[in-house]
Amino acid sequence: MSLLPEDHVYSYSQLQSFHECKYGFYLKRIEGIEDEQSNAFAERGSLIHSLLDEWAKGLLSKDDMADEYDRRYGDEVVTAWPRMMKGYAQKAYASGYEFLKNFDEFEGYEILRAEEKYNSEITLPDGSTRPFVGVVDLIVRDEKTDELIIFDHKSKGKSTFKKAEEEMYTQLYMYAQCVKQLYGKFPDRLGFHLFNQEGLKVTRPFDEAKYNEVMEWAGRTIQEIEDATMIDWMECKEIPEGKMDMYCTQLCGARNQCPQGIPPPPKQKDFYYDNNI
Repeated sequence: MSLLPEDHVYSYSQLQSFHECKYGFYLKRIEGIEDEQSNAFAERGSLIHSLLDEWAKGLLSKDDMADEYDRRYGDEVVTAWPRMMKGYAQKAYASGYEFLKNFDEFEGYEILRAEEKYNSEITLPDGSTRPFVGVVDLIVRDEKTDELIIFDHKSKGKSTFKKAEEEMYTQLYMYAQCVKQLYGKFPDRLGFHLFNQEGLKVTRPFDEAKYNEVMEWAGRTIQEIEDATMIDWMECKEIPEGKMDMYCTQLCGARNQCPQGIPPPPKQKDFYYDNNI
């Protein structure tokens, strides 16, 4: 029997986080921890995302974006950057400012929708359905090809994007439902707007067979969530002994409630070396 309420509404981030770490999902979605932790990466990304949304909706001009970023940065990016990333705080601020100063305003694309929230249903293997909600960052029309394209704003760099590319497109395939609802057809392309890479835009053609695979995966995942027992929920993300996982120690919102969120102690020789400088 599911520990989630009967009227629970699913999202892609929930399905992804379940596969990332069952215990983290349990703490955040079922136990409902009150002091969920933020992180500087998410705060900076949310600020830039918010500014892009305000621009797309006509609430903020391109010429004002960098100054607005500078004005709001100190109030919205408030969590310390990881200690091991020396100098990254300055680099992160500066790269965001430069991106917005030189923002290309999606030249060549007509902006149709921004931050478009939609509701749909996911079909489980047993034929029952569950409510699903999503928010599409941008729906645009290519002015040359007339193609409909979904774009999602991401802060990932090229190498990180490549490693997670297939997983990330899973999200956009689910969001293709929104375009089908609005325009009576699926999008022609799916794409990412990588604002940490000077606004690089990466797209691929929509594949309906892949869409069907993704929707089946979503249904199976929800079924697995609802069939999970307390023993299943206590399963932490596996990390090699003595190793530190960046997600667990720096990014997970439940890191202060989980033993995996505590970095391993320094090696004994390193400890003595540091104390004899």
